[in-house]
Amino acid sequence: MSKTFTLPTLPEETTTQLVALKGTSPEEFYALVTALRNQGWPLRAIAEPFGVSRTAVQGWEQKYNPETELPEVPQIPVREKKKKSKEKYILSPEECQTLVELAHLASSVRRFTDENAPSRKAAEEFEQYLIEYSSLGVSRADLARASGVSDSSIKQRLRKY
Repeated sequence: MSKTFTLPTLPEETTTQLVALKGTSPEEFYALVTALRNQGWPLRAIAEPFGVSRTAVQGWEQKYNPETELPEVPQIPVREKKKKSKEKYILSPEECQTLVELAHLASSVRRFTDENAPSRKAAEEFEQYLIEYSSLGVSRADLARASGVSDSSIKQRLRKY
């Protein structure tokens, strides 16, 4: 599950001002670029209207004359973080003990183990607990620790469902 991150874009009036100043007043242009960078605007947001590299923007920033006053620039928009919808479920000691016991019994199941064997029934019950706890927000790593087995064995059992 990858997170998509979109860069902020400069307001249209700032972009227009940048383009106009680049051709008419280089000193003011460099001051505006530096002011935007000081406010936290990313290089790419400034480079985009001109179709240039981020390195070019860094070059403009370096050409700024500190004697030139920095203009007021817009604040960078604040992104709101998504809140997790699930609260993390904490396994009780009794639940952990049950998982350990079931995992131990389930570990003896092989391809030719009888369908009615206690170990096969324990494996099915163990997998049902894993599915239930996983849906409650318990991580695979926490399930593995609580069961006393590897993370990959939990992953393999959950992959069936």
